[in-house]
Amino acid sequence: MIAALTALLISALSACGSGNDDTAENNGGNGDTKEVLTIGTEATYPPFSFRGDDNEITGYDVEVAREVADRIGMEAEFKPTEWKAMLESLRTDRFDMVANQVTITEERKETFDFSIPYTVSGGQVIVHENNKEINGLDDLKGKVVGTTQGSNYADIAKEAGAEVKFYKGAQQVLSDLNDKRIDAALNDRLFILEELPKTGFDLKSVGDVFNKNEMAFAFNKSNDDLVKKVNDALKEMKKDGTLADISKKYFGEDVSE
Repeated sequence: MIAALTALLISALSACGSGNDDTAENNGGNGDTKEVLTIGTEATYPPFSFRGDDNEITGYDVEVAREVADRIGMEAEFKPTEWKAMLESLRTDRFDMVANQVTITEERKETFDFSIPYTVSGGQVIVHENNKEINGLDDLKGKVVGTTQGSNYADIAKEAGAEVKFYKGAQQVLSDLNDKRIDAALNDRLFILEELPKTGFDLKSVGDVFNKNEMAFAFNKSNDDLVKKVNDALKEMKKDGTLADISKKYFGEDVSE
């Protein structure tokens, strides 16, 4: 009889403990667990998306995305992804959105939805500082231009008559350009302004800024509710100055307009 009562008590305590564990897992122990917003980003593209000294992912796009997630009551979770696989990974629902200076184009709008822009910029040509032949886009015909796979700069280079060589990331492009394995590269003027001097490479930008673009968060189609929430948060951030403050932290100016 005593043995039976003991077994019954142990069983009851075990059931209670199991229920508490489920509650803690589902509600974070206090009922305040946020829904996760998964975000694709390169983490190799400073100052937009990169790893800091603590190996944590940070950068302009990352800080903007994290602030947006917080304002819509979600927890940002960043998933490092090579650019060449970024939009395909979004299309196959590997993450909810992309924060990686995604240029809004008519072609991309056929497959994806976009938030309102949070960056306005344009491209420039980069060459070795000893190069005297290339002074802008018009001089790229017959030259070898390095870019990352999937970049819209590849199309611009081809239209200028250049041969395009693809790389995994911007650092690899600049390294080969510094070693004169390629003739030129194309990149965002903000990247050039902030990051090119930090590389220590013997490179320079030439020519006028071209192809003014608007960059935004990218989403899969039929995700209207999330897009609206993100847009409302971005509008708030523009109105209260938060977006401008993050921008000035990285670029010394407001690049959101």
